[in-house]
Amino acid sequence: MYFRKKFLGKIFSIFLIFIFSAEVTLPKNKSIKLIKDYLGDIKTLQAEFSQTNQTEDIMTGIFFLKKPGKIRLSYDPPQNVQIVSKQQAVLIFDPKNGGSGPLTYPLHSTPLSFLIKNDLSLFINENGENLELGNLIIFKVRNPQYNLSIEFNKNPVSLLGWEFENQMGELIKIRLNNIHKNKYISDEIFKTEKDYERLKK
Repeated sequence: MYFRKKFLGKIFSIFLIFIFSAEVTLPKNKSIKLIKDYLGDIKTLQAEFSQTNQTEDIMTGIFFLKKPGKIRLSYDPPQNVQIVSKQQAVLIFDPKNGGSGPLTYPLHSTPLSFLIKNDLSLFINENGENLELGNLIIFKVRNPQYNLSIEFNKNPVSLLGWEFENQMGELIKIRLNNIHKNKYISDEIFKTEKDYERLKK
């Protein structure tokens, strides 16, 4: 049970930076249009990422997105964790988990779904809030399951990362660097056969 809770935090960690103290409410229509146009233009996205938790442990890796519906977070050694979307699920392959198979969660229950579906509904309902700080646009959502903040650069518009707090109070921050938008990404990257084979070893 503890193992599942620990990796639940990893799964739901998929985009922001740090929450800033000086925040100004931004007119929703303006910010939502900027981000919606940006997300709608994304066909593929590849970036290096760094992930930190509340104990300041740092993990790094490469993030891949290919629409429709394909995501992979490939963690560098020594973690070697692979997080892959498959149909309507998110699979977590961890070599430390051995032969018990990947942990599986519904894609729609993770913050990843907004990026795949260009869905900003979370941020325009009564629980959503969007803020502007200098050249940053920050979307926040609060609900009983998690608190999520997603950060975008405004000029030029680009996704910078996200910060996620789950039900266990675990705080996880993801920062994206060296972003490549709409460059060719092979479908082979998202296949999971080799991930299953690694679990058997």
